[in-house]
Amino acid sequence: MVDIIPAILTESEAELVRLVRIFEQAGVTRAHLDVCDGIFVPTRTIKGYEELARLETPILFDVHLMVSRPELACAHWCTSTRADRFLVHIEATKSFPELAGHAHECGKKLGVSINPETPLERLEAVAASADLVQFMTVHPGQQGRAFVPEALERMRQFQAAHPDITIIADGGVTPQTASSCAMAGASILVSGSYVVRAADPARALSELASAV
Repeated sequence: MVDIIPAILTESEAELVRLVRIFEQAGVTRAHLDVCDGIFVPTRTIKGYEELARLETPILFDVHLMVSRPELACAHWCTSTRADRFLVHIEATKSFPELAGHAHECGKKLGVSINPETPLERLEAVAASADLVQFMTVHPGQQGRAFVPEALERMRQFQAAHPDITIIADGGVTPQTASSCAMAGASILVSGSYVVRAADPARALSELASAV
């Protein structure tokens, strides 16, 4: 089974709330929140942990930390009741095993994200500590960027070497690319612009689910 998770990337708490209410109406039980610090990627978003603490919703969140110092960001998230899975970039930390251990002590899961241009070998040192591995299938930082097809072969290679690790494909996920991502080994597909910019987000989610 492949899970479809809609993504939120915003610098506005009001927009966060608006999209969460739309997702609730669509029956979404888990969403993906992108957090950017304006350093690791040029985009700056809401911090996330402050806004989610004020938000009443049954939706659980995966939090994708596109930040230059995830060690500091992770500390803020340990007590969050809305987020239980986190993703930090291999390009941003040399302390992933330690971060994973701390996350597990807090009852959270920690995954590692990798950008399209980063050598796949970088994952080998942290794979044993990762609950999830997220392959960026776009160049990160903004929604609506072009799908990077080379990421499919990277997912296939990693899945062959680590068949027990959950793979996430994040970015450029549409009905045209979703099937290829699933066939490459991804069991979680994260879709931002295709869902949030749709006239009917519930229908967009259904179309993605039908594609896989």
